[in-house]
Amino acid sequence: MSAKKTVCLEDVAQELDMANDEIDIYYNTETGEFVYDSPYDMEEDKPDLEELADEKYIGLPSQYELNGYGMMRDFVEGVSDPHKQALLSVALEGKGAFRRFKDTLHRVDLTKEWYAFKAQALIEKAREWCEENEIPCEYKKTV
Repeated sequence: MSAKKTVCLEDVAQELDMANDEIDIYYNTETGEFVYDSPYDMEEDKPDLEELADEKYIGLPSQYELNGYGMMRDFVEGVSDPHKQALLSVALEGKGAFRRFKDTLHRVDLTKEWYAFKAQALIEKAREWCEENEIPCEYKKTV
């Protein structure tokens, strides 16, 4: 097997941010490209499942594995304003938590902080994924 191609952590994080339960994302360690397997792909665009089983393809964590709810909880725990923290905590309870959380972020003016927190959390998840799969990675923060 040839050496694994170095991947940019921001690129992995961006792919992780797109994760959902209807698409599987794979990283081709030889080309450095991401490949998508979705039931909505047209037949000619659909990747060959035998090829995806090849060791050069490594699957990215699923939406479930990323634990977006846990990420939101971690963010709320770090909010210093007790009133805003309480409102966000309530938003996370029960069905519809993701929508209420986003609406509440907007109301308490923490949307920008949430997206910065989430971006950093996804970079960390990307780094962990690279380490677990022995994929060389680099961080290229754009200014």
